[in-house]
Amino acid sequence: MHFLSCFGQGFLTGIALSLMLGTVFFALIRNSLNYGYKSGVYIALGVIISDIIFITFSLLSHGFAVFLKNYELAISVIGGLVLMIMGVMMFLKSNPKLEEVNEITDKNNSAFFLMSKGFLINALNPVNFFSWLAISSMLTIRFDYVLIDKIVFFSASLCSIFLVEFGISFGASKIKPYIKPSLFIIINKISGAIFVLFGLKLALGLFF
Repeated sequence: MHFLSCFGQGFLTGIALSLMLGTVFFALIRNSLNYGYKSGVYIALGVIISDIIFITFSLLSHGFAVFLKNYELAISVIGGLVLMIMGVMMFLKSNPKLEEVNEITDKNNSAFFLMSKGFLINALNPVNFFSWLAISSMLTIRFDYVLIDKIVFFSASLCSIFLVEFGISFGASKIKPYIKPSLFIIINKISGAIFVLFGLKLALGLFF
């Protein structure tokens, strides 16, 4: 019964985290519309790998949390700049060629490239690590979770995050035939603008 409780709470937490309208959400929508749902799945896998690393450190390494806290400003500025650069590139390349819309090109959108993109989008924001650290601390303090309970909780969270992100990617790819080419341009520009805004918030947030 306790196992089911840990799993259920973790699953619901993952759903809540994955539905936040952040850079990952817009990256999934944009890539799935432009290149098919598989591109979104690869991005989601990169996000999951990043989260696994963050969760592992949150469970095992107090030193890593201290390191991030000490260098939070530098990490935030660098992460923000990278997100802004990605956003500007999206904005400038907002008009995909129609023949490239239906499939992933091996040259520019390989599985490794897309997974790396998802990994970086998630990993460059130190807030993500501190979110997992806060959740881990809450599980210990409020619910008296031991290590095995946390492993069940976080495993369920990662499962639901991947399922939701897969659903977002698959759903976006299915509505693609009904979207006019001009809407692709608008979506790409909105996604680019979102990345720039999140980058600015990340880079400047600690100064104000």
